[in-house]
Amino acid sequence: MIDPKYLKDLSPPRNLLDACFSVQVSDSDIPMWKMKKWARDQCQSFVWAELVDTSDVSYNYDSVSAFYFTTEADKIMFALKWK
Repeated sequence: MIDPKYLKDLSPPRNLLDACFSVQVSDSDIPMWKMKKWARDQCQSFVWAELVDTSDVSYNYDSVSAFYFTTEADKIMFALKWK
């Protein structure tokens, strides 16, 4: 198992993710790994997926799944499939 302190080193720089189109999925019963696998297989512009902590701003959700794409077309295709 990978030590969690090294996972931050593996993630893309925040300025790259800020430039991407993102989709946030909050209330899915589908596991994140399944959505991530689909995005890798179907979306050529898929960059990254992560859990974002929203516990301080949301009463309903402690975290949401965020998926990042470089093209808006892939963002829309992913959102239509999973949102």
